[in-house]
Amino acid sequence: MRPEEYLAIVLRRWWIVLLAGLAAAVVAYGYSRTQPPTYQVSVRLMAVAQPPDYWLDLYAKNRLASYQDLIRSGDFVARALHQAGLNDDPGHVLGSLALARNQDSNVVQLVVTDTDPERAARVANALADAFVAQSIAENQRILEQFRDPFGQRIQGTVAVVKLDTPSPPSTPVGPRTRLNTAAGLVLGLVFGVLVTFGIEYFEDVLRTARETSRALGLPVVAEVPGFRNRRSSRVEENMADLIVVEAPLSPAAEAYRTLRAVLRRSNGSILSPRTILICGVGRSSTDSASVAANLAAASAVAGERVLLVDADLRHPSLHTLATETVSLGLAEWLVNSDQRPAPVYGTSLAELRLLPAGQLPAGTNPADLFSRPLTSERLTLLRELGDRVIFHTAPLPRYGDALALAGLAEGVLLVIRSGVTPRTAAQQAKEQLERAGACLLGVVLLRG
Repeated sequence: MRPEEYLAIVLRRWWIVLLAGLAAAVVAYGYSRTQPPTYQVSVRLMAVAQPPDYWLDLYAKNRLASYQDLIRSGDFVARALHQAGLNDDPGHVLGSLALARNQDSNVVQLVVTDTDPERAARVANALADAFVAQSIAENQRILEQFRDPFGQRIQGTVAVVKLDTPSPPSTPVGPRTRLNTAAGLVLGLVFGVLVTFGIEYFEDVLRTARETSRALGLPVVAEVPGFRNRRSSRVEENMADLIVVEAPLSPAAEAYRTLRAVLRRSNGSILSPRTILICGVGRSSTDSASVAANLAAASAVAGERVLLVDADLRHPSLHTLATETVSLGLAEWLVNSDQRPAPVYGTSLAELRLLPAGQLPAGTNPADLFSRPLTSERLTLLRELGDRVIFHTAPLPRYGDALALAGLAEGVLLVIRSGVTPRTAAQQAKEQLERAGACLLGVVLLRG
């Protein structure tokens, strides 16, 4: 995926990211406000070699690491508190104790953090004094055995000096309400972004043209924006209203004219199919019926003789385009074995004629009817009734009607509704059509 696609995913659910960030910031702020103020006291301890000597100085630096381990031991802390006459819990003191040291320096910084500034100062001074006293004894014992690389005994002493005698601080160092709130906001925003990607991964719908093309391996030949009927102030769903005719200057009408142009021959590299099968994906056939009707209307307005065939015998909808009373349709024509002509009706466009679905006899399955040899012969005859024949069928993969007709059409268009059509259903429909030998022209993506 490209960066702009990731950005589009986040922007599509920006409110989740914002809500997560604000919630985390509020929680961090509330938690910080409930915490008591904390105070910090630090004491610097320095190992000094006398007389100044390289080996003594190196010894002092090496011993500082072991001294730090000494301060962190529970026995040392308990002993230091006892010697100072303090009744503090050694475990609590260890939890509030921190040590810092530069490897190239002879200085160790002892830091005590506590909610009581006086107790923090008492504990820090007690630990520092005990550390100085014990380090003197340790140095004297070890220096007696210390030798330089030449085997000579080192003459001199290493003393640990307490550089600071801190007093109780007056300004707390925590809690850092602003910092914690800002950190909570950032972490919340990051969590919100992760949630949006998680939803996008588990939400099985197609949204963008790039996503649709990548998921199906088919080109998106047209993107049709939503169209609002001025009379009902809602997205148009009535097939009796042709967008190409009623709103010829609308973006939706322009999209259908673009689709018609794409399907025509382009420099001899793209064949213009005379018979086109238009099939939706999902449970409803409303979207695919709209595409079929408006593509047929766009072709008729351009001067082509078009026959629109409503092959959705389960949920017929295109019969409302007829300007005459519909008595017979495709179902009766295919069921009867006589050689009567197809019951074709006129529409509001002179060049557009309609073969409605008709009434399917009880107990007859449309897929079985379309699979009959006689059906293939009769549907082939429909090519003589127009320059272009457009079939509309029941949606895949719920119904298999389109599979029986796919081999009779020169090209198949899949209709997908952005944000509604399941990705897995679209992939399954495409695979079924390929196994049926269909020539897939691409996808029409409906928006809004």
